[in-house]
Amino acid sequence: MSWLDPADLHARLRGFEWDDLEAKLAATGIPSSAYASVSAFANTSGGCLVFGVQDVGGRLEVVGVGNPDAAQNDFVSTCRSAGKFSVPVDVRTAWLDIDGKIVLAFAVPPSGRHDRPVRVREDRTWHAYVRVAGGDYRCTPREEARFLRDADATPFDTVIEPDSDASMLDPRSLRWLQATIRGRRATTVEEGDTDTVDPSEWLDRFGLAVDGQLTRAALLLCGTPASRLRIKPTPIVDVRVYATRSDDPVSALEWIDRLVCDGNVVQALIEVIARLERLVPNPFALESDGVTRRAHGPHLPVLREAIVNLLTHQDYGDPARTATIRWFHDRIVFDNPGDSLLTPAEMRHGGSSASRNPLVQRMMRLTGFAEHAGLGVPTMRSRWLSLEASAPEIVSDPASKWYQVGLAFGSISAGGWHRIAASADQRAPLTPEVTPEVKPDEGASALLAVIIGEATRRELQQRLGLADQKHFRTAYLRPALVSGLVEMTDPTRPRSSHQRYRLTAAGKRFHAAMQLPSPAGAEEA
Repeated sequence: MSWLDPADLHARLRGFEWDDLEAKLAATGIPSSAYASVSAFANTSGGCLVFGVQDVGGRLEVVGVGNPDAAQNDFVSTCRSAGKFSVPVDVRTAWLDIDGKIVLAFAVPPSGRHDRPVRVREDRTWHAYVRVAGGDYRCTPREEARFLRDADATPFDTVIEPDSDASMLDPRSLRWLQATIRGRRATTVEEGDTDTVDPSEWLDRFGLAVDGQLTRAALLLCGTPASRLRIKPTPIVDVRVYATRSDDPVSALEWIDRLVCDGNVVQALIEVIARLERLVPNPFALESDGVTRRAHGPHLPVLREAIVNLLTHQDYGDPARTATIRWFHDRIVFDNPGDSLLTPAEMRHGGSSASRNPLVQRMMRLTGFAEHAGLGVPTMRSRWLSLEASAPEIVSDPASKWYQVGLAFGSISAGGWHRIAASADQRAPLTPEVTPEVKPDEGASALLAVIIGEATRRELQQRLGLADQKHFRTAYLRPALVSGLVEMTDPTRPRSSHQRYRLTAAGKRFHAAMQLPSPAGAEEA
């Protein structure tokens, strides 16, 4: 809202209170609740307080302020009082004449990272508030702790962990990090270089240790499970794959595949990228040499940037929350504990950088997995726009301290492999020569060969000669579902005892193109 525009303000007052607007009567003085609103606005995204308005039957009605001079001076001076607020709050003031009545409008700016939480003194006790859905809510101790971690002049990951040394690090993760930084780009921990300098010397050189004691960054990046848990008791990231669209009314528990990364950041990076490589479309294309097939689809670098953004900027000091990646048929959503430390404009335009974990961010940049500081979001935005003709959806919520990036799938990638097959089918008949674009792994291929019509899980296991239900789901059923070549007859209840499975349209085309044999004894449903 242009808060100084009387016409705009008047129009909004005909409705109801908004996230960024709070109306007060202030007929005989400043209501105490106004100062809670100042704290709430300052701790979130800012907002506007309007005096001279009352609630009549659920609608806001302009009544005016009787003594606007006194009200303005009283309110402005109190907002700057050290006895009332933990830091001075500079509000901008405007007098608005609406239908011949004077209304006072005060713009409360969002406070800086190092000033939060802005507390207000109430009855000899200091409290902090946040603005949520048009209301002011008192912060819980855990919410205040999140503000205090971000306000600390010493970033979380640079703190030295007492009684720590290089023996608390996972050797394979450390070797991978060393080898990758040297440009060898090992793709798995096992491929990491073993010919390295003394670990303590290397850690000191890169600022991950001081006088032999490890920083939190070192333990987050390469710590053993036990040592990493000293820093963060919850998993690094939780990846869930759904066989539905993001807007389908399905429980968050009804995922079909899941990866929980309980190790360190290096292990999480490798595991998550490997998992997404199985999901990301890779249309056939050649490298610049004109001979070698391109190893990865064009979407993977963007997703990799989003993964690194999530691993770099999350609030590792939060003992209760875990970063999540949710893969749906129409989009992939990255949820990060910890809001952005930059404004939306700074994120979009780039050039600015503010990190909760500057050491982790630096190491990710040195490995080549992250853009230069301040360029990650703009680069991700431009690349995704060129691929999908839709900009990433970025939401930063300073009240709950969550940061979300949503990447919507468009023309060629929506839903994964089966959309690639569908678009290929529209351009030209599907032949064995183009089938590798949607080729599933061996387990899924075997499953495709035995699906005729609809079949239950038990029937499919019998046709494959498999007794172990867990092995069937992991090695056969889930890969086929994730690839989009097989679907459930009732996707809203994945674990229903009446669930049956069938080929999708893409699965039928793949089945025909590969000339897969029909299972012995199977009858068309």
